[in-house]
Amino acid sequence: MSAAPVFFVTPRHGSANSTGSANSDKTRATANNLATVVAGVAAGTIIERVTIAQNGTGASTANNIARFYIHDGTNFDLVHEVIPSVGAVTPSATVIGIRFTVPELVGFKLPSASHSLRVGFSAAAAGDTFTIAAQVADA
Repeated sequence: MSAAPVFFVTPRHGSANSTGSANSDKTRATANNLATVVAGVAAGTIIERVTIAQNGTGASTANNIARFYIHDGTNFDLVHEVIPSVGAVTPSATVIGIRFTVPELVGFKLPSASHSLRVGFSAAAAGDTFTIAAQVADA
């Protein structure tokens, strides 16, 4: 154990937009279509909050799964899957779109600048538009 503790002191925000099937990850076998939410820094980055928010007025796909990966510069490691909404939601002036917090990712560390948090959706359709946002702290 180190005698000097490491404090994460520099807050930062990262986000990615997923529109339609551009960031689809239908089979879990192809990590090429993933959107980068936030990248780490050389001294390390810790995830403090991740949210998924539906944008626009298009209907979301029912049972769409958001898959989160940690990319180390070479490999993609699936770390969490979540269904932001069980049914399709069409936002309007009287209907709130999907907004979902992913507490299971809080505390994940991106140990270097080559690491990043990536996201893909299992069934993103043309009407699906999401913003995935991460609040992080750098060492």
